[in-house]
Amino acid sequence: MNQANDVGESTEPSRSQVRVGSRRLVNVVLWIFTLTTAGYFLHHGWVWFRNPPNLPEEQQRADGNNGHTQIDFGGQWVMGRMVVLGHGRELYHRQRQWQVVRASFPIADEAPANRYGLTDPSLFEDIFGLSRNDHAHDADNLMSWFMGRDPADWSQVGGAAVAPLMADPFGNPLLTAALLQASAESVSPEIVKAVESPAIGGPLYPPVHAFLYAPIGMIERPLIAYHAFQVFSVLMVLVAGLGVKVLSGGRIPWSVATLVLLLFPGTRGGLDLGQNPSLTLAIVIWGWALASRGYQVGGGMVWGLLAFKPVWGLAFFLVPVLTRRWRFCVAMVLTGCGLAAATLPFVGYQTWLDWLAVGREAAALYNVNFNWIHLSRDVQSIPRRILHDFTLHEPERDQPLTKTLAWALWGIILGVTAAVFLRYGDRRRWTGIGIAFLFFGAYLTCYRFMYYDALLIAIGCAVLFAEPSRFFRPRVFDPTPTQLSVLPPPTREIVAPWQVPNFLGPRMLGYVCSLPLTVLALLLLYENCLSGMDFRATLGVGYFGEVTIGPDGNTGRVTPRFQVDTGVNYPWETALAFILWVWCGWKLMNGVERTRSESVPSDRPL
Repeated sequence: MNQANDVGESTEPSRSQVRVGSRRLVNVVLWIFTLTTAGYFLHHGWVWFRNPPNLPEEQQRADGNNGHTQIDFGGQWVMGRMVVLGHGRELYHRQRQWQVVRASFPIADEAPANRYGLTDPSLFEDIFGLSRNDHAHDADNLMSWFMGRDPADWSQVGGAAVAPLMADPFGNPLLTAALLQASAESVSPEIVKAVESPAIGGPLYPPVHAFLYAPIGMIERPLIAYHAFQVFSVLMVLVAGLGVKVLSGGRIPWSVATLVLLLFPGTRGGLDLGQNPSLTLAIVIWGWALASRGYQVGGGMVWGLLAFKPVWGLAFFLVPVLTRRWRFCVAMVLTGCGLAAATLPFVGYQTWLDWLAVGREAAALYNVNFNWIHLSRDVQSIPRRILHDFTLHEPERDQPLTKTLAWALWGIILGVTAAVFLRYGDRRRWTGIGIAFLFFGAYLTCYRFMYYDALLIAIGCAVLFAEPSRFFRPRVFDPTPTQLSVLPPPTREIVAPWQVPNFLGPRMLGYVCSLPLTVLALLLLYENCLSGMDFRATLGVGYFGEVTIGPDGNTGRVTPRFQVDTGVNYPWETALAFILWVWCGWKLMNGVERTRSESVPSDRPL
């Protein structure tokens, strides 16, 4: 008999010890699963644009990957690269952009089919099986995606400069001399002045964004910078997950928060394209988390970093304004303005005016371009994707009715968000239904953004689920059928028949989870399953069909059809965010926070 039994002590572990051990084991398992998911997403983005293994050799890129040549990362890297090279005052000059882009995206990195330099697109289609849009060089593609256009005078000056280099193209010295004279005379002083004037264009990002990307721009090869930024984006998801833990007062574990953010809409798209939604989310979450801990000035300064994406800064500014957190607002505004002022010695005042010109051009294109409208997730694009006739030329698409409906929808959401919260919300809170209502409203009123920025819905979910136990208590109901007793004597009054429960018979129980939890599950399901499967459905209404006569004289019938799918062209994420916004607003109007605020004056995490 051992000593423990001699003194009467039990050798079995206590319940608290078992509980602590189980919690640690669960936490280890969760972290293993979370880090494995992060590694998988990083690997997925790393190889997403890699040469397919079955691609013919003449179509395989020499550098093996073209993710860095897309506008999503390439445009941002070019901005940072120009700052590093000292071209801050020419940040939106296409002449200087051409020099930087051509030097950074050499033809030697492209596929052999592109390096051959064939000028006839049909040869690419016939010989190499490429489409007519695939034969352009990386630099040409990137510059064509930038805002602005090269003036036509550039080609005239270029032809005049090349003409003297031609070795007697006609075999007639007199004719060649006449060509040289005509080329020289075609370059008039007006044309020279037009060529020397800067052609304004480039990516949509402000100068603050260029300085933020300067560390990435210091990497000379954009492909290496692209992969480095993908690693940085995964780290930002981890940082944002830690912010969710702080914001919830530890009620949401770091591993769980990170895992949900990895699976959230927008994370994978941002990683694949080298975009920055995870950085934006980390800024928003940590700014609000710091403020909830009592560091309102520090939180506002963190939100001031949104100067690199002003549309989100303006959208989320609605939250501290309506909650009357003025120190937060002042710190945010001063930080943003300070960052903008800090760029002036390097870029000058004119560069900011050039950026506004680029923004105006982009806003006009955004209203009519098929690709931008269908890849966007802002509410103003919804009427345009429905009412635009995309068979028309772009300048003819945007009609007054469409503009009115787009701004009316935006204004209604903004007005309802402000009115409902000011009337029913509790501005002292940092988390909960009211603050989530504000964040969802801010998301829905953002002016312009793409599908990968749907990740910003997560901040509304973070403050809504900061007390997760409230949403994990399902409603239980009993759908068990019961026997009907003998009907009572007929009377003039209609009464329900008596029911006799069968206590010894089988019983059925039904469970209904909360609507926010259901919507969160749908967001994760859509991103990680339905979107990739690209389910499609077409609805035709034969009643509105029309009889048509073809060119050959035969008659036919055309039925209007409405097609939807789960691909990237439909804003399902925004629709689900709208449902959460409506639910939060409805709960507020039913007094959920007024009732709770009587006993709980503040929900600041401990």
